[in-house]
Amino acid sequence: MTQASTVKDVAALARLTISEHDIENVTAEFNQTLALFDALQSVDTQGVAPMVNPCTANQPLRTDSVATLVGREGLMKNAPSKAENYFLVPRVID
Repeated sequence: MTQASTVKDVAALARLTISEHDIENVTAEFNQTLALFDALQSVDTQGVAPMVNPCTANQPLRTDSVATLVGREGLMKNAPSKAENYFLVPRVID
């Protein structure tokens, strides 16, 4: 299997369309990316502490409670029309 056919297969799996005109450039870029990963694999990481993982930290959570800041009377005083402690709305269907 050639490199160009491998790039075409990877592009198909990623649902990318690569024209025949661009396949050579994409193959070169793909090879550069793979070379970068090879270089990263060869770095000595002995003695390097891992970075902090946010998933292992504790999240302070608030209590989930219902708090009404304004009572029914406070809400009803802003109503343009009201009757028996309910909002009145225009009639939609006659």
